[in-house]
Amino acid sequence: MSLTPPVLLVLDISALASSTPKEWIEFSRIGSTYIPQAVYEEMKLLFDRSPDPDLEELCKSFNHFYPHSGWTITEAHAHHPSLAAAGQALTRRARITLASARCAYALALSSPGHLAVLVTNDQSSLQRIYQLPSTNLCAIRTSELLQWCRAGQRPVMVSQKMQQLRATSGVAAAVTTNSGSVRTSPTRVHPGTLSTPPRSPSMTARRYAQPPSRPSRSRVRADNSLPDWITQLLSLVLSFGGLALAAWIMWSVIHNTEWLAPLRQPLDPTQPAPQ
Repeated sequence: MSLTPPVLLVLDISALASSTPKEWIEFSRIGSTYIPQAVYEEMKLLFDRSPDPDLEELCKSFNHFYPHSGWTITEAHAHHPSLAAAGQALTRRARITLASARCAYALALSSPGHLAVLVTNDQSSLQRIYQLPSTNLCAIRTSELLQWCRAGQRPVMVSQKMQQLRATSGVAAAVTTNSGSVRTSPTRVHPGTLSTPPRSPSMTARRYAQPPSRPSRSRVRADNSLPDWITQLLSLVLSFGGLALAAWIMWSVIHNTEWLAPLRQPLDPTQPAPQ
């Protein structure tokens, strides 16, 4: 893959809480932005019941921003042993953070040609995503995303995953190309070494698609000869012409035409011509 893989941003609630609406607009420049369903419901709940004025203002800004943001709310989620809940009971915030990680993992599985990037400030989520054996999934902090948006400098983890994704896609494309060339290349089988398999339609098509290297003499002779109907017509014309000429000569002999006089002269010039 020579082009840069498309990016799917998945914003955790910690990423929203540590940024402003102006910075949210900058997030959209990186790629398609997704909000997990659990994060969206938590933002609505905090907007209705939050006792913290700052958090209430944040949720209010989000509710005004989202309808015109072009972001997508998704219920995608996928399970993995690295994304399993611990034995102890999780807090509400921990459950939402874990749901965001599962959402990013699901998007990576469903879009193998895209790079899914989870944006979170939770250290446990960063570690969980790092342990997943996925070439198109990584996690970064909000500060790294802002640096990416403003300076165009990709985070180290994003650059590494993009290289892995290009390498994986390049190997897959090479395998597809090689297998395609093997299917279309001619194969010579010596008699007696292998049994002749039944010819499939594709094998027949390839056989007729390959021009012969040395055309046989009979083929060249057939191409240079005239059509059969012309040959037959010429034979008929010659036959009728011969019959007509023979009939004319007989008629001339019978009626003693003058133009046959030289023919009646003797072969010996000393003999007198017949009167």
